Amino acid sequence: MEPTPRLLRKPDVEALLAAVSGPASSALEEITVVRHALVPALVRVLGVAADSSWPTLVAAAAERGAWPSRRTTLVAAAAAPDRSNDAEAVLDALWDLVRELNEVRTIKPSPSPSPSPSPSASP
Repeated sequence: MEPTPRLLRKPDVEALLAAVSGPASSALEEITVVRHALVPALVRVLGVAADSSWPTLVAAAAERGAWPSRRTTLVAAAAAPDRSNDAEAVLDALWDLVRELNEVRTIKPSPSPSPSPSPSASP
């Protein structure tokens, strides 16, 4: 039976936040810690196999969340942060994902911005 996507429960979020709360000695170490902490949360919300690779998780999350390519690239780069030209941007993208999972408890497309009212013509 295939796993099914589910919302994160409070214990899931608490486990995620506890895993990322310790101090890191460098941005590269912090990226590794945050990426490892995100795996079980992504497995749950995406409904994929527990042994899914990071690229598989990122691709599924990007598709479900309709992520912009920049976000997808940065989150995917967490698999090999030492090869990234901008470890801080990768880390920011991971923390943004942690925030999203904490607040929304799933991955879904952001609501479209409401169209701005057209300016009324002046007489």
